[in-house]
Amino acid sequence: MSPQLRLSSPVTDLSGIGPAKAQALAKLHITHVRDFLYTFPRRYDDFSTITPIDQLKPGQTSTIRGRVKSVKTSWGWRGRQRLLRIFVDIEDDTGILAVTWFNLRFLPKQLWQGRELFVAGKIEANEFQRKLSAAAAAKLPKFRLRSPVIEFITANLDQTHTGRITPVYPETYGVSSRFIRYQTKNLLPLIQAIPEYLPAPIRSRHKLLGIHQAVYEAHFPSSTEQLSVAQARLRFDELFFLQLAALVRRRDRRQKKAFKIPANKTTDNHFFSLLPFQLTGAQTEAIREIAGDLNRTIPMNRLLQGDVGSGKSVVALYAAYLALSAGYSVLYLAPTEVLARQQANSFTKFLGADKVALLISAIKTKAKKEIKHRLASPQSLCIVGTHALLQEDVLASRCALAIIDEQHRFGVAQRRTLQNINSGEKIPHLLSMTATPIPRTLNLTVYGDLDVSVLNELPPGRRLIKTNIVSPSERDDAIIHILQELHSGRQAYVVAPLVEESDKLQVKSAKQTYREMQHLFPDVAVGLLHGQMPSDEKESVLNNFNAGAIQLLVATAVIEVGIDVPNATIMIIEGAERFGLAQLHQFRGRVGRGVYQSYCYLFPTTEETTSSKRLQVLTETNDGFIIAEEDLKLRGPGEIYGLAQSGFGNLQVASLLDYATIKKARAEATTLLEEDPNLKNYPILRKKVEQKNLVTHFE
Repeated sequence: MSPQLRLSSPVTDLSGIGPAKAQALAKLHITHVRDFLYTFPRRYDDFSTITPIDQLKPGQTSTIRGRVKSVKTSWGWRGRQRLLRIFVDIEDDTGILAVTWFNLRFLPKQLWQGRELFVAGKIEANEFQRKLSAAAAAKLPKFRLRSPVIEFITANLDQTHTGRITPVYPETYGVSSRFIRYQTKNLLPLIQAIPEYLPAPIRSRHKLLGIHQAVYEAHFPSSTEQLSVAQARLRFDELFFLQLAALVRRRDRRQKKAFKIPANKTTDNHFFSLLPFQLTGAQTEAIREIAGDLNRTIPMNRLLQGDVGSGKSVVALYAAYLALSAGYSVLYLAPTEVLARQQANSFTKFLGADKVALLISAIKTKAKKEIKHRLASPQSLCIVGTHALLQEDVLASRCALAIIDEQHRFGVAQRRTLQNINSGEKIPHLLSMTATPIPRTLNLTVYGDLDVSVLNELPPGRRLIKTNIVSPSERDDAIIHILQELHSGRQAYVVAPLVEESDKLQVKSAKQTYREMQHLFPDVAVGLLHGQMPSDEKESVLNNFNAGAIQLLVATAVIEVGIDVPNATIMIIEGAERFGLAQLHQFRGRVGRGVYQSYCYLFPTTEETTSSKRLQVLTETNDGFIIAEEDLKLRGPGEIYGLAQSGFGNLQVASLLDYATIKKARAEATTLLEEDPNLKNYPILRKKVEQKNLVTHFE
């Protein structure tokens, strides 16, 4: 290793890394020397136990130390690809092992007779023995390995790839785990240059390793016990950074000023008199919490989470009503044009056509200019829109409230744009909403800078939706039931994963399903809805479905949120295994909104996927919180909550399900910021948090 090499050195300073390799490494976020040390293994292979050949067992992963007995090569074909096969017999003092490698053209030159080596992999019974007589089979090795890890024995016996607990790293085209392992091991001496950023009292209280030892053992653990304590330190670090960032964001927002929006009995009584239904206890509590927040000049930053159909829109409507009554403007940010149009129509019914405007890309330029002009004026107005609200020329003079629907569809940058929407110094109160229930661990980490209101009750009279998994061979019975529902005047949805057919993905497309439904139900009005349709066409289809002119609507995931048709009682989901649990739960929530019993049919693509344990969860519960927990375990938070765009999708060691460590990290972060609000005494720690783009600055 070059003595001039530093943690900050670019990877091209390392031997064997040119521009092409550096470009490939950049895909793994490895651009500097330090990144090798901070790219931790995604798993480990325990190759530490050396097993004699006569003690091998099929199915076990084993490491064998032996000598090359013989080498043979032959050429064959795999389809049109010419294939080099390398057959090697490896012996130790107890027996012979057959090993096969493919297409490693450099390898035969390195496998001379008698050369000592390690090989490691999954043991198989030698299939060639079964094809021979007993006498002939006895002459062949009993076991074999295909494409095992190989490492030649050196004088110092310092193994990197075998004979130890071996790290397995993320890979990309042109960069193997073996390459990262080799580079990282050569760079281990530079670990001493990593500064210790975690305060000693915190390390002492939680019995955490020093950073040097933790990084070393995380890459090349001396034992499973040492690996465990090393990972405990690194898990704490990652979650501690998140907590510091969340608390700093929370503090920074609270130091700004917002418009005070008072509530009183007169406004409340008038609002409640407009509602044709009674609020649930959870809705009433959420309204009380929001009213309390809005009645202060400290900006509200509240997350309203509730299961499908729990009534979030009414709570948001109340907040908008209060702001408009006080003479201020409101921005409502929706993830899709379909949802924006629906919410604009709903708000207009309660707030009046003169108080609500729709701002989406499909609106004509002249109308957009007029809406933006009204927002910049002192008049009170509620603008419902999509990403069009986030354009640079959208400015307000008195926007007191911003509402974000399905907040996980938007990133930190979009929320920051809304925060800076006003031309003056005051920022809007922020109400974020999600229909994907959030487990408590995420409330403490990802959403640690928000106050949380939970709607955990369904409106009275709601019936649980009956959910069934239907195999391809059982669909006729389901179709008969669907036909009965349609003939009794009810309506239905059919969701498909794709708009068009795909050769790669063997699932039905929306267009294919649309044609199939027209054939199955010739006397039923069938409609088609997908994201590639023009806005006016989408609006026409939805209006017709709402009015009952379309009885069966075939759609893509565009109907995941916001569609409310009480007469719809059937939800069919084609290719159900292709959707996440939380998304399936959202689809299911499009039915069951009226007085009629509703049903959800999950149509997996194959008989094999019919028995999916993941899909079984939906048949066992309608509780979105249980479903969210299961989805989080199965898929990880990045896919469900859109966290990759928010700085939370890059945890390597920690888990956002690790409640115990999250709680400790939050307590320590709170104490540290109380003692040193801007981390002036901990500049290295401060820089680490800033580098992760979790906060822009501390002061």
